[in-house]
Amino acid sequence: MKIVKPLLLLFFVCCTLGMAGQHSKNPLIQKGWAALVRDQEDEAYGYFWKANEQAKMRHHQQDLAESYFYLGICTYGSSLEKGLRYATESLNAYHKLEATNLEKAIIGRNKCLQLISTIYSRQHKYDAALRLSKEVVTTMESKQDDSGTLGLAYNSLAAIYELQKQDAEAERYYRLALASFLKTNNTAYLPISYIKIGALLQKKKQQASSLGYYEKALALAQRTKNKQAEARALLALGSWHLTFDHNLGVAETNYNSSLKITKGLQDKSFEIKTLEAMIALKKAQGAFAEVSQLQESIITLKEQFYTSERQQIEKHLEVQFEVSEQNRKLKLISAQQQVSTLTNYLLVSLLVLLLLVFSFLYFIMKRINKRDKQLLNTKEAMVALMEEQKVLKEAQFQNDLEHKESQLSAITIQILEKNELLDEIKTILSKKEPTAERDLKKLVTKYTIQDNNWNHFDHYFESVNKNFYTRLKQKYPEISANDLKICALIKLNLSIKEMASILNISPDSVKTARHRLRKKLQLNTEENLTDFILSV
Repeated sequence: MKIVKPLLLLFFVCCTLGMAGQHSKNPLIQKGWAALVRDQEDEAYGYFWKANEQAKMRHHQQDLAESYFYLGICTYGSSLEKGLRYATESLNAYHKLEATNLEKAIIGRNKCLQLISTIYSRQHKYDAALRLSKEVVTTMESKQDDSGTLGLAYNSLAAIYELQKQDAEAERYYRLALASFLKTNNTAYLPISYIKIGALLQKKKQQASSLGYYEKALALAQRTKNKQAEARALLALGSWHLTFDHNLGVAETNYNSSLKITKGLQDKSFEIKTLEAMIALKKAQGAFAEVSQLQESIITLKEQFYTSERQQIEKHLEVQFEVSEQNRKLKLISAQQQVSTLTNYLLVSLLVLLLLVFSFLYFIMKRINKRDKQLLNTKEAMVALMEEQKVLKEAQFQNDLEHKESQLSAITIQILEKNELLDEIKTILSKKEPTAERDLKKLVTKYTIQDNNWNHFDHYFESVNKNFYTRLKQKYPEISANDLKICALIKLNLSIKEMASILNISPDSVKTARHRLRKKLQLNTEENLTDFILSV
């Protein structure tokens, strides 16, 4: 960053410092602004930072946006990057404010844009600065602006046009800025506008008019104690005397007065500018020894500038730390007080609540006890009833089972009788007696058996032995219907002879059938077929 700034860049500084902190309702920002006007930047930074921290704690969006904005004004003179960062933070905060206060947000946004435009100008980004200031003018011309933002935008545009040597445009915007400041009675801005118009008139050789503007600027700056504007006015007057009446003595007096003021300013660029003006004067006087001394003073000031810039950054960090520590302690004390108050409140509330709870519980327990007794009696009655139903069901089940078993036995006996009948028929036929035909008819009439005996058998067998056939078929798909009959008869624990009689085959055939069944069931030699079937 260059130390020796051109006159117009000094003007940008003055314009930005002119932004109206007195319009803020926040006492800390008002105090910071007052300190900044007095050129007490460290003190101002402290107030602005405190305002920022309080705004964060209280979640006050407008104060947060304003504090960021004034931190940007306070810091960009020593660090353009820091100033730009604060201006951007302020811009974001004003954007959030749009939801609750659109008009304030619009004004604030344009103040931020103008601050960023000023920073861009100091970074020699004139095209970007010109675009931002034009945007501010377009918006603020339709607003009732008492913050001076519109006038500052006019001034910024005028300064850029002057740098681009467009003097006609520069003068037009300077006069618009002056009219805006006079209309709103913004005395902080007027001295610089007077000086700028006076400088343009001086270039036009309008001696009386330019001198009048310079004198107005000096008088107003002295009345408002605006030291930077006063130094600027004295420099302008010195330049006027050198140009028009060549009165080196009066010019030197003005320069010395300006130097005396600028020595007390923190921004040493004003002092450097004054020393440069005095060097030009001394050269005109031929005092080259003094010129050399003044040049050495400028070099020293440049070194001091860098040192003071670092010191200022360090002070800002110290201020941030001190304010943060104060806020932390205040938060801690406040939290302790809140905890103490809350504790007392909670204790009283807890006692009252406990009394209410105990009273409520006492009545509830009485009701619950009475209800529990009733429920217990009801449950006992229900349990007894359920036990009775269970006994009845078990008896019914046992009866059903016995009935089915008796039916199954009856069917089995029926099959046995049928086969016995067939044996008797065979015996009668083998005798070939004359009464054989008559005896056969008697036997057939006596032992008429329906063909569906096995169906009845299967029905009752399955009702007693649920899914017996199904389990065997699922496990041994190759098993046949005759094999299933063998399995059923084994399940009934019948002997081979009884099975042979029921199946109407010989005992040897039963043994053969049992042997084939063992293979299909994949039983080992030592495994008992009857035990296996009974376990299914």
